[in-house]
Amino acid sequence: FDTMVAGWLLDTTANSFGLDELAKSYLGYTTVHYADLFPDRRRGKALPTFDTVSLETAGNYAAEDADITYRLFTVFKPLLAQRGFAKLYYDLELPLVPVLANMELRGIRIDTEMLSSFSRELEGLLGSIEEEIFELCGHEFNIGSPKQLQEVLFVERKLTPIRKTKTGYSTDVSVLQELAREDPVPEKVLRHRLLSKLRSTYVDSLPRLVNAETGRIHTHFTQTGTATGRLSSKDPNLQNIPIREEEGRRIRTAFVPEPGWVFVSADYSQIELVVLAHLSGDPGLTRAFREEKDVHSETGALIFGVSADEITGAQRRIAKTINFGVMYGMSSFRLSRELNISRGEAEQFIEAYFRTYPNIKEFVEHTVHQAEQHGAVRTLLGRERPLPDITSRNRTVKSGAERIAVNTPIQGTAADIVKRAMLRVDQRLQEQGSRARILLQVHDELILEVPQDEREGIEKLVGEEMAAAVELSVPLRVTVESGASWGELH
Repeated sequence: FDTMVAGWLLDTTANSFGLDELAKSYLGYTTVHYADLFPDRRRGKALPTFDTVSLETAGNYAAEDADITYRLFTVFKPLLAQRGFAKLYYDLELPLVPVLANMELRGIRIDTEMLSSFSRELEGLLGSIEEEIFELCGHEFNIGSPKQLQEVLFVERKLTPIRKTKTGYSTDVSVLQELAREDPVPEKVLRHRLLSKLRSTYVDSLPRLVNAETGRIHTHFTQTGTATGRLSSKDPNLQNIPIREEEGRRIRTAFVPEPGWVFVSADYSQIELVVLAHLSGDPGLTRAFREEKDVHSETGALIFGVSADEITGAQRRIAKTINFGVMYGMSSFRLSRELNISRGEAEQFIEAYFRTYPNIKEFVEHTVHQAEQHGAVRTLLGRERPLPDITSRNRTVKSGAERIAVNTPIQGTAADIVKRAMLRVDQRLQEQGSRARILLQVHDELILEVPQDEREGIEKLVGEEMAAAVELSVPLRVTVESGASWGELH
């Protein structure tokens, strides 16, 4: 049994699922905190290690941990059954604990020389971008200083401020993207910011995180980190390396398998749209998937009243943005900004979308209504997310809760499917005595390290198990490929 995972399932929106917080919430008991073991320590100093604690104090502290864990177990076990979470807990989340533990212990290999070379390259690139910015502005300044950037953009270049903050006008990403339409400096600042972040967060940091004993990087997967059920990764976060930028691909290229092994990637194709088709039962969206059509082109064809073959790249982009935007409750204002079109046009596109897929509109309205009735929403496999703000009188707060109400059953169901796929793949690998192992889970994708002589068999195995993870009205499609580095995949 795992009290942290059980506590999370019972209320995914709580601030913490540690023993101290759970004891307070469910037992009304205040535990002895680790810091309390050192009453004489100097403020601001790092906490001493446990071997410095007296045996009696250490014994009481450890015994309390064991006792509270057991007492929580006696509360949580019947509560999981009562709330309808037992199957989700015992069949999905609990068996996943050792799978994730093994993934963390295995780690993943990186080519530190490649990253070192890339760091030097980025240094030169950042220097060039700085020079271009200074030339456009006519003087040097600290690009990383919000105050100096505000002065350059809004005073010197007289750009229109979009959002005010406590320290002046905002220069965050969304503001700079907006300003980039009328001036070249914000666009170059965005580029500088991206490359600078990639360099500090990944290119320079990853080599320092290589474990001296294993020669590999060991990320931490957080099972209880999201309200939708998605896994997250930290120290380092390997799910967040940008995919679209060439520089992100270069970082991924530094992740390499052991000599004589390859990476195999298995990725669900448009899983959230597949889940939306299943949950809404919309015949148009369902048919597009069953006939293996390009869903975005099909949507575009219906919206614009032309055949799918005649759809232009721009029209497909509009259809794709709306397809995914609907799941996140995208407003006409947001769509107009994203596509750089008028608010009126955006409204027309959204109306045309719902005329095209009427069942999706019904699904959205029904889901919000159910959330208002029950104060929560559930995924297909029974995961629950409380929504206390769904009945708020504040229109902005209520709108935010409505967006979450629609998105959670879709994104949460997709997350549950991926977890079930991980369990199936792991079990088959063990049954076959394969040396292949799952290394990473990145949202809808699994990455395995596979001996070269097992590659074909494992590609087939992973594709089969992921496609059969759950039975929906729309078939789950899986793209499987292999490569000599993570960057070679996709």
